[in-house]
Amino acid sequence: LFLRVYNLSSIPLGFHIDEASLSYNGYSLLETYKDENNNKLPLYIDMFGDQRPSGYHYLTILPIKFLGLNEFATRLPGALFGSLSVLSIFFLAQVLFKRRLISLISAFLISIAPWSVVLSRASAETIVALFFIITGYTFFIVGFKKKKVVYFFAGAIIATLSFFFYHSPRVFVPLLFISSIFYLYSVWKSFKVNKKAYLILSFILLSLVSFALVFLITGGIGRFTQVNIFKDPHVKLVMEEQIREDGTMKVSVSATRFFHNKVINYSLGLISNYFEYFSGSFLFIQGGLPVWYKVPSMGLIYLVELPFILLGVFYLLSSKDKYHKLPLIWLILSPITASITVDDIPNIQRAIVMFPMIELIAAYGFVSLKDNLSNNKYKIVIGVFAVLIAFNFLYFLHQYFIQSQIHRNWYRYEGFSEMMSIVKKDYSNFDKIVVSKSFGGIYPLVLFYMQYNPDTYQKEGSPKDKPASGFGKFFFASSACPSIDRDPKVPKVNKIIFIDNGTCPSSNQKHTYVTRKDGAKAFRIVYE
Repeated sequence: LFLRVYNLSSIPLGFHIDEASLSYNGYSLLETYKDENNNKLPLYIDMFGDQRPSGYHYLTILPIKFLGLNEFATRLPGALFGSLSVLSIFFLAQVLFKRRLISLISAFLISIAPWSVVLSRASAETIVALFFIITGYTFFIVGFKKKKVVYFFAGAIIATLSFFFYHSPRVFVPLLFISSIFYLYSVWKSFKVNKKAYLILSFILLSLVSFALVFLITGGIGRFTQVNIFKDPHVKLVMEEQIREDGTMKVSVSATRFFHNKVINYSLGLISNYFEYFSGSFLFIQGGLPVWYKVPSMGLIYLVELPFILLGVFYLLSSKDKYHKLPLIWLILSPITASITVDDIPNIQRAIVMFPMIELIAAYGFVSLKDNLSNNKYKIVIGVFAVLIAFNFLYFLHQYFIQSQIHRNWYRYEGFSEMMSIVKKDYSNFDKIVVSKSFGGIYPLVLFYMQYNPDTYQKEGSPKDKPASGFGKFFFASSACPSIDRDPKVPKVNKIIFIDNGTCPSSNQKHTYVTRKDGAKAFRIVYE
């Protein structure tokens, strides 16, 4: 909890537009029961056509009510659920292995894991979804072991809650549950007929909720239509190139169709994406995407864990206990959903379900090694591991809490808070604030830092930040330097503020710069 809450409002430095959207919509729901788009108590909230599940938005309501509309309140739910996930993996390990040492090491590794700390501190909806997946699956396995119906339904209902926070669990969770049912078929055969029926009903419940959220409710496939591999122009371009080259070599049409078709090309794309998630660079060296979750020169899992992960896989495959194989099944299934997408590959958020199993497998390998070594040799292993894990952990803390504050911090809109505090102070004294669109889709940040009245925003038609439009006194211009490249659509007013890109050429107008911690000029505020 300390690792996830310490200095939470200012680290990670900056405030991403996704976080601002989560927070402002929570504020809007608190004040009006509607999201920014004037939809009452929605299941999805649209920012840029992404139709995000609204679970995290609702979680921000209570923190905002008691702590105010700020960075800490926004990030607090993720930090709390990230901390609770340490407990959930402890209990899952205990259910699977019935060895407290494995459970404790699994929990310890997750408590200090880079992926868990980073996502817990960044308002990541996936960290909340992960807690419900692990907890639901724990109840599900308890149901198998105790042969009690209540645990099946409890597990299904808890796991279903993950569907309201992120898209990927809607595919992964039913796939995990049905795969586990088939794998544990020998255990299932000993069930009475009515208990088998209830088990199937719990799986059907999961699948029906997933189907309804995806296909029956408006917005269910919004994000998938943006990032699915079947819309990837790169795959189409490669196939067209192959066909054109075959034509140059005078290959028969039938041969070209046989070798260069959608089935083969998309399959290769899916397989390539799948194995990206098991690459050493992704897991241990560089981490993944989106870039604003990256810690410089830091992977998602500590490199010192690699030998224990490999040992864990070996010992799990060698184990005769059927339940011991379940983490491997979970791990194999984990990247499937992420592999269907093409945007930001390999993606940390979409692959988050694989990381707890890697930590659990490492813990199993560690304890299994203890069982197969003499006491003296094991003490040496513990000593070496303790030194290396301590170094890895301290290196991560340095890279995250210090280095990342100036390393490519523009991805997290560092400096925006300072710029908006200046604008907010002068807001009543000026007639118009013209903001450059070169910073991207920044309207959630403007709404958040202005604490803009949600009811007023909705009555204005929820205009977002389309070029040549705006809300309140704000006007969004396409130019990077609107104080120089004047937009003729800007209303004629007496007093105006321009928010230029910090790299704009100097001018004689009255202005002030907002700089980032790395010394670069982020914004130029021009007064006229």
